[in-house]
Amino acid sequence: MELIASSALGFAGGIVGWFATNYWGRTLLRFWDLRLEAHETMFIYANVFVDHPGSLARAEDGSVRLRQLGAKIDALRVVLTGPLYLYLHMRNYDLRSAALGLTGLSNSLGARDGDAVRFRLQAQRALRLPIDLTERDQVELENRLDGVAI
Repeated sequence: MELIASSALGFAGGIVGWFATNYWGRTLLRFWDLRLEAHETMFIYANVFVDHPGSLARAEDGSVRLRQLGAKIDALRVVLTGPLYLYLHMRNYDLRSAALGLTGLSNSLGARDGDAVRFRLQAQRALRLPIDLTERDQVELENRLDGVAI
């Protein structure tokens, strides 16, 4: 009887372990991979400007990659289970804001206005990635001056 009970408990533990690994662990691992890929992509295309002839192709490639990343992160947000969503929310990750930031960055990549910096900062904050302090100060100053008559 002890052998049957021991085998049944081992089988049940295996099912629970498999479920936790595949249902929650795989999704969380996918999030970490997308977060890493987002940081790499933003770093690679941080200094692309379309007014340079050689940079136009890089800007188009970067725009496509950033838009795809935004779509992948948003798709992950949509399929997250309740416990994983709560875990990421408690850790101050905002997948919707990250997806919108990456999509906005893809639209403004290569422009010399402040939109690219603002969207990059939005995505970095939402994914809790390192932020350049001068860019943060620039965006905060623009936000404070927004609507002020000069």
